[in-house]
Amino acid sequence: MQGTALHRALAVLVLAGALLVTSAGVASAENWSLADPKGDVASMTLDDYEDGNAPTPSPDRRIGDVWRTSIGHTSRNVVVRITMQQVPRGDWSAFAHIVTPRAQFFVIQSKYEDYRQLMLLKASGRGGVVKCRAKSSRIIGSALVLTIARSCLGRPASVRVGAQVSVYDADTETVHMDDALRRGWSDVPRLSPRIRRG
Repeated sequence: MQGTALHRALAVLVLAGALLVTSAGVASAENWSLADPKGDVASMTLDDYEDGNAPTPSPDRRIGDVWRTSIGHTSRNVVVRITMQQVPRGDWSAFAHIVTPRAQFFVIQSKYEDYRQLMLLKASGRGGVVKCRAKSSRIIGSALVLTIARSCLGRPASVRVGAQVSVYDADTETVHMDDALRRGWSDVPRLSPRIRRG
């Protein structure tokens, strides 16, 4: 099925690139936010991906276009709030890349047809799925809010977080992508500065 192939290609693209970490930045306490440019969605077809072509800008696309990302690091949770111009209703995924002083994690929220999943993966050391009941994903207004207990992340003193949103269009075999912390999209997500526990 072409749609499934597109989903797999996107997952490989995002997860492979996310293993690379950008510069550390300046530490901040408990809360951090960034306004992302509107109209900076990038699009790629399955053929583009297979041919190694770069994504093309889709400046008129509002669905899945991130315009603000806020991160909270409290004594109990890490909360990633991704605010979009318009929340997708069809097939889509959101990836949060959480880097602690000792490990790297991915939080993956995905919806495909009637199937929904929220998964926490450890991407360093002995990687794999992390069993964590204290995680949640909610849509609040035009925002996706991902909440992960610090206990599931090893109770880190600080975190750095990157995020991306991807929307699938099965009719055109196209994925529309936005990096939440930079203009456009890259296969290496931009990370926030270190955010200390509040």
